[in-house]
Amino acid sequence: MRLTTLLALTALLAACGGGSNPAAAPTQTTPGSTTTAVPSLDERAQLFAYDESAPLNVVEKKTKSEKGAEIVDLVFEAAGRKVSAFLVRPKGKPKAAVLWAHWYGEEANPNRKEFLVDALALAQDGVVSLLPQEFFPWQEKVSEDAAADRQLAIDQVVQLRRGLDLLQEQAGDVPVGFVGHDYGAMFGSMLVADKRPQTYVLMTPDATFSDWFLKYFVRGASKTELDKAFAPLEPVNNVGDAAPASVFLQFAKSDRFVPGYVADKLTDVTSEPKKAESYEAAHKLDDAARKDRLAWLREELGLS
Repeated sequence: MRLTTLLALTALLAACGGGSNPAAAPTQTTPGSTTTAVPSLDERAQLFAYDESAPLNVVEKKTKSEKGAEIVDLVFEAAGRKVSAFLVRPKGKPKAAVLWAHWYGEEANPNRKEFLVDALALAQDGVVSLLPQEFFPWQEKVSEDAAADRQLAIDQVVQLRRGLDLLQEQAGDVPVGFVGHDYGAMFGSMLVADKRPQTYVLMTPDATFSDWFLKYFVRGASKTELDKAFAPLEPVNNVGDAAPASVFLQFAKSDRFVPGYVADKLTDVTSEPKKAESYEAAHKLDDAARKDRLAWLREELGLS
């Protein structure tokens, strides 16, 4: 989450959902749960449907070599928008592919650069990676229109799905992994409806979008309306359908945005096979978490 010269309160608000109206009275919420019935996985999958025959219209802007891999700065089209991304190509034929979704971020790299070091490390093992720039709520902010915000969230997931299409074009039929942090992890939880990722690393997600939206964006909004609109999209309502894909949940013991009981709730409802670790770290996690997730990916993608 972005470093700023503003007061500490502003940094706190930016961390997981940007600014809010300080004059608005907070809405009481129950983090880690929703109050609306959840559609079936097949019904949820229909929310993220798109024209698979539509061209991605990839434009490679520039390429540089680093640590034996190619980093391609490119743009592709998805959900009616142009998406900037880094494609990290290994030498030779790819053995696996990973889609990375960045965090909102209170410090450096709250954007597609966050996982560049990780992608370069895995390129040494033959992994091709795509690191797209997400747009909601980074560029298009949360409003008090729950239906409009829901559509933006759906479009964000469609962009991730089109990112998987791009990776498939690059790598062919290889094992696919997903890594997401913060909001990136929350959007990634909805890829269970896509079914292509064979393993997930979900870093410090909240259980519900409505929790962070109400705390940091739209304090005066209706929780009931948000629950109704976002029930099919909430991480807590999707991680239980990840199987047969494996899931590695990474949490932080000093996380001021994801309380321990929320982490426990997500862990409990996530389908098997799964693993959960809690680190002596803040929301951004630490080097120990990085080492563990790279080891997890190498194992789950058949690289070790």
